[in-house]
Amino acid sequence: MAEPHSRVQSVPTQYGLGWALSAYTAPANDNSTEWFTTNTSSRTSSGSRQALCLWLPTFELRLELMRSPELDSTSVALLAPVESTRRTIWQVSERAQEAGVRPDQLVSQAVSLCPSLTLLEPDPAHYDSAVNSMLELLSEITPVIEPAGRGRVFLGMDGLGRLFGSPANQAKRALQALFRIFPAPLVAATRAGLAPGKFGAWVAAAAARSGEPVIIAENELARFLAECPVSALPVDPLVIQRLERLGILTLKELRRFPEPSLIAQFGEEGRSALAWATGQRIDPVRPWHRPKPIRVTLDFPNPVGIVATLHGGLDRLVERALSRPTRRGRSVTSVRMGAHLEGGGSWFIETVLREPTSQRDRIASPLRAKMAISPPPKAVETLIVEFTQFGAPSTQTGLFDRREENGRAIGGRDLAQGEIPPSLRDAVKELKLRLGHSPLFRVVEVDPWSRIPERRHALLSFDP
Repeated sequence: MAEPHSRVQSVPTQYGLGWALSAYTAPANDNSTEWFTTNTSSRTSSGSRQALCLWLPTFELRLELMRSPELDSTSVALLAPVESTRRTIWQVSERAQEAGVRPDQLVSQAVSLCPSLTLLEPDPAHYDSAVNSMLELLSEITPVIEPAGRGRVFLGMDGLGRLFGSPANQAKRALQALFRIFPAPLVAATRAGLAPGKFGAWVAAAAARSGEPVIIAENELARFLAECPVSALPVDPLVIQRLERLGILTLKELRRFPEPSLIAQFGEEGRSALAWATGQRIDPVRPWHRPKPIRVTLDFPNPVGIVATLHGGLDRLVERALSRPTRRGRSVTSVRMGAHLEGGGSWFIETVLREPTSQRDRIASPLRAKMAISPPPKAVETLIVEFTQFGAPSTQTGLFDRREENGRAIGGRDLAQGEIPPSLRDAVKELKLRLGHSPLFRVVEVDPWSRIPERRHALLSFDP
C-alpha cells in the first residue's frame, strides 16, 4: 500500500466530483444521502470535529464480483432494487461503462449498447451483512462512527493522536484494519480522506487515489475547497443548476459573491452554500445510534411464489412482531420486509408509515402495495419482517366511534343489540396483541327471575 501524504490535491474542474457522486447512485428507497441535511446544523453540537471518510465506489458491485471472480473480466451491471415495473441499471463495471452503459439506464437500452452485458440481481442481505461487519470492526478504532450509505462511513478522529500518531498514521490504521474482513482488492480500492468536518473529509476522499489517503489540515481546508466544483455542495440540485447556468463552476468563484446577494437569490440555501465553500461550516461526526430492530422470520417447507400465501405469511409475521415484549409500549413507524430466495439471493422492500401505529392491517397494507409493484424475482424460502423505527406509545382510542354526532349513544345501542362497533373490535385486537389474550368480559343475562343475585347474570370472556 502506498504511503499516505498530506499535500493538498485539487479536484480537476473539468471532471469535478460528478464521477464520485454518480458512482454512488443510491436506490430510490435508500435515504442515506441525507447525511448532510439531517445531521448538521449551524449551531455548536457534540461530535468529533476531525473526520475520516472511508469510501469504496460501487461497493455492492464489487462484493458481487468477489463472489463471482469469473465475471471480473466481463461487462457486468447490477440491477437497481427500486419499486418500479421498469428495471433500470444501478452500478456498472469499467468494461460496461466503456461500452456506453450508464447508471439509471433502462435494461433494454443497456443491453442494446452492450449485448454481452451480464445483469446481476441485487442481494441486499449480503450487502447489509458486509456493512455491519465493517462498522463493528471500525468501532474498535473509534466509538464515533456515522455511516452514510453502503460503502461510505465517517469516523470521528478527535483525541486519537496519542494512540495512533499523526493523521496519516490514523488513516493508514483504519485502512489496514479492513484487511481483517475484506480481501485485498477491496481494501486497495478504498479511498480515504481526513479533514475538519464531514464535507471536507468526503471531498478529500473523492479526490484521493486508491490506497493514498488525502489529509487536509485546518489551515488548508479553504484553499483545498477552492478548486472544487459547485456540484460538490450538499444543497438543493436546483441551486447547483442555477449556479452553473450563471457561469459559477467552482467554489472559488462562488466566494466572490457577498452573502446578502446569495441569500436574495437562493434564500437559506445560498447562505449554506457560501458557508460550505469558505470552510466556515464544519459538520462534526456524531455517534451513530440505531434502535435494535425487531426481526421475525418464517421458513416455508417448499419455496413459495403464490402471492396469497406470502400475504398470509406477512400477516402472521406482523402479529408475531407486535406481540414481542420488546415492542410493547411503542408504536411502529418504519417496517422492512424481505426474503431469502430460492437458489440464493435476497429481496427487500421498506416503507415508512404515515402515522405511528401498532395495528396489523395498517402495517401490512403498505407492504402489500409495494410487493404488488416490486414482487420477489424468485420463489421465497424464508420470509422476513423487521420493525426498524419506533415512535411514541400508541394512543388509546375510544371504545365507541365519536367521529359522528352522538357516537357514544349509537355505539352503546349497537352493543346492546348484539352488534360490535368497529372501534371496539380494533381495541380488543390491540389488547390481544399486547397481552396475548382478551382481558375484557361482558355481562350476560342468565336467570333474571332468580332470587339469588349471583345467578341472574354471568361474566363471559369478550373476544369478537
